Amino acid sequence: MINELVKKYIGKYCMVSTGTLGTAAIGEITTMQDNWIEVSTKKGDMLLNADFVTNLSEMPLNKHKQK
Repeated sequence: MINELVKKYIGKYCMVSTGTLGTAAIGEITTMQDNWIEVSTKKGDMLLNADFVTNLSEMPLNKHKQK
C-alpha cells in the first residue's frame, strides 16, 4: 500500500524523512520501485527504503526556487 501512496508524488518536489534514523531528502521524487524511493536532490540522487519513511510532504515550488 505504501508504494501506491508514494507513486502519487512522483515528479513532485517533496521532503522525505526517515524520522529518528536521521535521514531526510528534499528534492524531486523520480521513481518508486521494489520498496525503494529515488529522490533527485541538489547534491545528487538518493535512495530511501520506503519501510523507514515516517513523513513525506510536498514542498511549495516557490520555496524550491528561492534556495
